Amino acid sequence: MNPRAFSLIVAAGLALAAGNPTVWGVPLPFADGFNYPEGERLGTTGSSGDTWSVGNSTGTGSATISSSAALTYPGLPSLGGLGVLSSGVPSSNRDRGVLIAPDTASLANWADLGSLYVSYLLRVDNGPSGTPRLLSAYRDSTGTGGGFTPSGGLFVGTDLKVGIAKQADTDIAWSADPINTGETYLLVWRYKYVDGTDNDELALWINPPASSFGASEDAVPAPTVVTTTGPDDTGIFAFHFTLRSSAQYNGGGDYALDDLRIGNTWASVVVPEPTTAVLIGFGFLALWQGRRIRQG
Repeated sequence: MNPRAFSLIVAAGLALAAGNPTVWGVPLPFADGFNYPEGERLGTTGSSGDTWSVGNSTGTGSATISSSAALTYPGLPSLGGLGVLSSGVPSSNRDRGVLIAPDTASLANWADLGSLYVSYLLRVDNGPSGTPRLLSAYRDSTGTGGGFTPSGGLFVGTDLKVGIAKQADTDIAWSADPINTGETYLLVWRYKYVDGTDNDELALWINPPASSFGASEDAVPAPTVVTTTGPDDTGIFAFHFTLRSSAQYNGGGDYALDDLRIGNTWASVVVPEPTTAVLIGFGFLALWQGRRIRQG
């Protein structure tokens, strides 16, 4: 058996055993530090295969892997690697995504999981002009090719405020304050299922407090922006970084994106750095286990 195929089967089995959803694409929680070849387009060569495997063509104008887009954030463990540089307005849509669906036919069990969280680091080098810029979105259809209507969008406005919308054609809810160019921000996005009709919640945190890193679900801080406007989705198949060529969210600009995390809990995407005590504890455990092996 191909070693990669075997590792994916093992990962899926471990996820199931741990109570995590078994997925059609990547197991959750998922993390990517973009440790791929410098200069390649996202979804080609090292980043294709079972990871960035869906979306539009990886042609000219696609997001690229770049050391200039490698970002870090205080208190958040770095995933290493490089980063994603997303720039300009392409001649054709360049959306690239990671499949996170529980299976190929139905996403009904997302509702049983309660929430889907996504976090990543963002640095805006040049903001959009004319129209907002759609940075990322999820896909609520079964298609794996290009040409999809984004849902759960995250936007940067021409005034550098950050916004979210449940559907691309509904009102965008914006942050009260703009962000600054050249600074690195931690963005956390959540789709939360709520009983009822057209009342699911989309929330956004911009630089959540460090005290909340690793928090349980009952201790998640209040979001920076929250909206329930727009129809609910019946499922989420993939998460995409987007570069649109047309419509109301193609404002262009230059953006560095890094350290992507996707999961079903706050703690799986807002991870605290290990403390010295924890590190010492791991070292003691390793020595103790080594001693047990030698004694055995």
